[in-house]
Amino acid sequence: MKTPFFLRLRHLTSLALALGLTTSAFALKFAGVEHQLKADPSLPVWKPGPVTSVPEEELNLVGADIMDEITLGWVKMFRQAYPRLSVTIEARSSGSGVPALTAGIAHMAPVGREALPAEFDGFVKKYGYEPFAIKVATGSLGSLGKTATSIILVAKSNPIKGLTFKQLDQIYSKSHKRGGEAITTWGQLGLTGEWADRPIHPYGLRPPNGIEQFVKWKVLQHGEWRDGIQHVKGQGFTHAFTVAANDMRTQLGGITYALLANLTPDVRVVPLAEKEGDPFIEPTIETVYTHQYPLSRFVYIYVNRKPGTPLEPKIKEFLKAVLSKQGQDIVAAEGVFMPLQPAVVQEELAKLE
Repeated sequence: MKTPFFLRLRHLTSLALALGLTTSAFALKFAGVEHQLKADPSLPVWKPGPVTSVPEEELNLVGADIMDEITLGWVKMFRQAYPRLSVTIEARSSGSGVPALTAGIAHMAPVGREALPAEFDGFVKKYGYEPFAIKVATGSLGSLGKTATSIILVAKSNPIKGLTFKQLDQIYSKSHKRGGEAITTWGQLGLTGEWADRPIHPYGLRPPNGIEQFVKWKVLQHGEWRDGIQHVKGQGFTHAFTVAANDMRTQLGGITYALLANLTPDVRVVPLAEKEGDPFIEPTIETVYTHQYPLSRFVYIYVNRKPGTPLEPKIKEFLKAVLSKQGQDIVAAEGVFMPLQPAVVQEELAKLE
């Protein structure tokens, strides 16, 4: 008989503490409650469908430690419905998920970000198609390690009222897939006086990184970064962004993508609009939950599904449970990740057919 996951986790954690281990395998992320959101009552209620399995048949999930609490909640719900099915979890890191799919040791991979290019490439090289992605929750507003929403910071004294994705693309990219020419001074964005000729000094992370890749995909439309971006360094990306924020005390023309945790007295958050003419939106619980804020993020479960073929019944049923009212109640109850909106749930459910 297999040892239940929560007992294995308790044993491993106790052993790690006893030995003084601090490796990433035991670095489960904790974040305080950030919101009091509830799953939308119109979400579909899950009624377990038929799943045929032999005794001790496994359903293996390998992926993000930052999603361990909500993933365990989904697993508990699923195991109650299908007691003959042995559901296992290895909540190590987001980076372990897609490689585990590629290696054939996972049925599903909870990943707290979009898969990185190298992860996609390894999977595609082996199977000839991309891993199948399902959105399962919205990222947090500002909890470190919990897929916090990306923001744009400028110096506190910078008078810019807001930026569009096209303007950010003109600042950060040399591909300019959104059109227009390179923007290198604040005057090109309409600022006057002492700001008219002040050069824009962009900061960023050296690729690849989950946050850097998200901005590249969402804002640059997979375009190439421009030359001359100052790649900030620090102990982890969080500290690196704070280094950039602190540098703007004297580098007044600076701009960086970052997280709300990097907000210091020397910088401020710039409201954003995805398209010209849209209102500029600031990141709040409400605007991230509804994805009105254009750099709101999702977290995903990836599956090895060949295009044109049905999902295995046990995988399809697990994903239906995750996307149900009960599954999104589990997301909401954690108080960090946010539940999905009904329209997103319907879109994702349609992809399962």
